[in-house]
Amino acid sequence: MSLPMVGLGAAAPAGDELGGCHKGNVLTGVRVPGTGSVGQSVRRAADLWECSSPLLPGIVSGHFSAELPWLGFGAPTSGAFTWSDGTVSTVTGLPNTFWTITSGTADGHVVRFDLVTEMNGDWYYTDNSMAIESLSFLR
Repeated sequence: MSLPMVGLGAAAPAGDELGGCHKGNVLTGVRVPGTGSVGQSVRRAADLWECSSPLLPGIVSGHFSAELPWLGFGAPTSGAFTWSDGTVSTVTGLPNTFWTITSGTADGHVVRFDLVTEMNGDWYYTDNSMAIESLSFLR
């Protein structure tokens, strides 16, 4: 099954059978030297907690980090979740809150940041911070 990755509305916060992390703080954005427009990237980071999922056994919280090319116009980006048990899940994603876990805990599954406001591409186009409601496993 493949999920469309662009133009989807907000997902329900973590809570179905795959679970996720039910609380999150702010997805920060800081512009740093990098690979995007005029040699800059946006470094994103966030903390998540109240994690409950059969895909995250024994994990209660996590930290997300990624560096995205500023004005990357949809270039795939990599990042990582560092979990409370010390394991790391690497991820690949686009500027739409979806991340595919490519190695580590929950390898092969897709997560989505459930943001307080609708995602509009700000991941790549600004360094605005965004409030997080939760992180949900979609598949």
